[in-house]
Amino acid sequence: MKELLFTIPKGRQPKYQRLAEGLRTAIREGHLKAGEVLPSSRVLSKRFKFDRHTVMNALSELIAEGWIESKEKVRYRVVETLPSTFLQPRATVMRDFQNRIPKFELARPVKIGDYNQPTKFRFAFPSGFPDPRLFPTGEFKSFLYDALQSRDVLLYGDPIGEQSLLEQISIYLRRVRNVSDRSIIVTNGSQEAIFLLAQLLVKPGDSVAVEGLGYPPALEAIRFAGARVVPVAVDTEGLVTDHLEKLLKQKKVRLIYVTPLHQYPTTVTLSAQRRLRLYELAYKYGVLILEDDYDHEFHYASQPVAPLASFDPGGLVIYVSTFSKILFPSARIGFVAVPTAFGRELAKLKRISSRQNEHLLQKALSLWMTSGGFERHLRRVRRAYELRLQSMVKTLEQIKVEHPRISWRTPDGGMAIWLDTGEDSSKLAARAKEEKIIVYPEQNYLLSGKTGTHLRLGFSGQTPSENTAGLKALSSVLRK
Repeated sequence: MKELLFTIPKGRQPKYQRLAEGLRTAIREGHLKAGEVLPSSRVLSKRFKFDRHTVMNALSELIAEGWIESKEKVRYRVVETLPSTFLQPRATVMRDFQNRIPKFELARPVKIGDYNQPTKFRFAFPSGFPDPRLFPTGEFKSFLYDALQSRDVLLYGDPIGEQSLLEQISIYLRRVRNVSDRSIIVTNGSQEAIFLLAQLLVKPGDSVAVEGLGYPPALEAIRFAGARVVPVAVDTEGLVTDHLEKLLKQKKVRLIYVTPLHQYPTTVTLSAQRRLRLYELAYKYGVLILEDDYDHEFHYASQPVAPLASFDPGGLVIYVSTFSKILFPSARIGFVAVPTAFGRELAKLKRISSRQNEHLLQKALSLWMTSGGFERHLRRVRRAYELRLQSMVKTLEQIKVEHPRISWRTPDGGMAIWLDTGEDSSKLAARAKEEKIIVYPEQNYLLSGKTGTHLRLGFSGQTPSENTAGLKALSSVLRK
């Protein structure tokens, strides 16, 4: 067995996460080659003085992310399809990118002058809808009261957000999502963030590459800026980077909009190979990436894969996210984490568009985050949604006995299941609506406008018993 030429980073993370990061670095820097067999779990355990359970957790993490693979009767080995650009020492990659960072012109230099859910239904499976009944209103109202003691929150404030919340978001992103050294601006949900960024970065007539199955409100915001949206194929690994490369060769693309952690609407996670390839293509063709990480915390199969923005040596990634899915839908607290050069311009545009978000809720949220209550609540709802996912899968397995053509892939995370009904889902949704059951067909997300056979079934907004009753009612609407 070759000498182990890598070390385990220090820090407060669990041991298995630090071991996984050490192995990732070894692969990136070429100490472990593509296709090479890894040391056995016994050797790793002995070398780093970790128990076998810790080692196995680290290896499972790397398999889930797509860095290594394990075949029957064969030890773990590095996958053979990682892009070569990144397989060299990190310092070399950083220096290479920083020496050749592409220059971007703002689409509109800023100078300061001055899908509703029906209300009448028996069952609904809203897409990515948090359950407000889980929000601890009694606990949170004390922080609202404390926030009111600071009269400053009742006055005009900084357009980029309430300072204490900006600090908490910065700490949270660095600690939980490995995103740091960025300008942060609070927005009215992620939707306003995408709208403002499209206005800032896209000129009328520019081409913007988007997932062929995508999030309609985001695409509307991009189109409103005058862009021509160019669909990129999506499959069981997310955005098809080979298809993207063909498009980039054919036309000048200004921006790539992508949902890599839980592709919207299919819920699949973009594989490690494609993540690296996507960044490689963006760098090669001088294209910015708009990363929409709308439900990062709700990942169940493993720790969430780190955002594209966590390794961005070229300053290509504009990172958008929201807390609305952790809190409640009307809590319009989204944020943008951008390379510093964009932060000043985006702040000016935010001032023009809405002056600022209200600061009272921001202050209360920052106090809640400081107290630790925010993350305790997050752990509770994440577990609740995981149980709702498991319950929905169990019910679907029962329904499949009567309707064997239905199929699905249990998602690693997210707030919905992408169900293949085996029939025209638009017609199915229409029949369901007559029975006061609200479901969302594939046609809603297809840029082509064609119909499909899938439904996006949100499981987070209803209790397990409500989901079960709704699915059984939906089963009666499925064609025999």
